[in-house]
Amino acid sequence: MVFTDISIAKLGKTGGKCQTKFRRLSAGVRNEKYGKLKLPTAWKQPSLHMKKLLVCCHGLLALLTIISFPSLGKSQTATATSLFDGRTLDNWIQIPPDSWTVTNGVMADKGTARGVLYTKNNYCHYRLMFTVRHVSGTKPDHQACVLFFGTRPEEGKKPLDALAAVQIQPPPGYTWDYRPGHNNAGKGEFKSHPHPKFDPHEWSRVELLVDATKGTARMAVAQPPGSKAVEVVDFNVPDAGKTGPFAIQIHNKGLFDEYKDITIEPDPKDDELITVK
Repeated sequence: MVFTDISIAKLGKTGGKCQTKFRRLSAGVRNEKYGKLKLPTAWKQPSLHMKKLLVCCHGLLALLTIISFPSLGKSQTATATSLFDGRTLDNWIQIPPDSWTVTNGVMADKGTARGVLYTKNNYCHYRLMFTVRHVSGTKPDHQACVLFFGTRPEEGKKPLDALAAVQIQPPPGYTWDYRPGHNNAGKGEFKSHPHPKFDPHEWSRVELLVDATKGTARMAVAQPPGSKAVEVVDFNVPDAGKTGPFAIQIHNKGLFDEYKDITIEPDPKDDELITVK
């Protein structure tokens, strides 16, 4: 935008620090009174050098905007909602009770027992994002675990072990099938994809795309969070699909895992892994 005249308001008393009495402009315009200043005609059209400078400045501002305010594309979508507010476990149910805590904005298990932490709501087709790390573990040590296609515990009845669900272990992608009649690693049900070796003790950003109507699930991992993710493993058993809670599993006593930044997008429009793009 090029201004051809400037209106100047008196900002202070004569002799004050804020006085704006212009006696001389660089182009030779002189005005002894407060009012309207006319700029030289040459100022009305920017020079070629000025145009180039404006283009460079615009590009720099755009770059700074991208750096300062990253898009949601690779971390979550605009329609995702949070399952963890960084302060409470209000959206979750613990088995056994009081086996999880919240500290410094992170959900952390206490290492007291084998168990699960599952959502209060049921889900069918969804994209779930979370950040996870395995802090430590005593023998036997075990990776962090998440569960889907599980059975919600019935009131007054003993819950099924691991909710009789399908398990994937982020970030390495190890698996287990707890469904009745299975209780094995799910040979032939899972497909492992080429991926780098991850350090489970470092934070990983995980995308899980689950569809109970098809009996499918796909997991992608980015380590460190913010980097481009790679697909690690997928599950495909059409008759295994089941609407139910999403759950986090602690495999055995003495394990310490941490989770944060958990979001869910029910019925995602883009039925593909978005963090690998």
